[in-house]
Amino acid sequence: MSETENRKTIYLGQQPLYPSDAATSGEEVTIKGETFYKITAVDRMRPFFMSIVSHSDHWMFISSTGGLTAGRKNSDFALFPYYTDDKITESAETTGSKTIILVEQSDRELLWEPFSSMYQGVYRIERNLYKNAYGNKIIFEEINADLNLVFR
Repeated sequence: MSETENRKTIYLGQQPLYPSDAATSGEEVTIKGETFYKITAVDRMRPFFMSIVSHSDHWMFISSTGGLTAGRKNSDFALFPYYTDDKITESAETTGSKTIILVEQSDRELLWEPFSSMYQGVYRIERNLYKNAYGNKIIFEEINADLNLVFR
């Protein structure tokens, strides 16, 4: 019997928790004719910081957790709080995008909040990150196997 089979199921209320055991990997992919680098199971890595390239005086830094800061010219013209990368990484639940989805399935309403760490393990999910070759586009992707939905 493997170690995974020996482990007892842990529950959050009545819901079994699904710890992710997906391996992180990287590959070049093409999306709508454009080259991107894809990191599979990005949530299994330590968070990291990225810059987004601009052809003008705009700047943006974003964490792999989704927290971000952006502005024009310099930090004095920040549109979002200009903090250190650790504070931006930790602020993913309060900065950046927030999506809350209510799914009706088999006479039940299921709440799903993609990219949130608050419900980690409630669904079987895979999180992937894509950055295009020019460095000016990023795609965050969460695949929810239990709801059969993908959010990008």
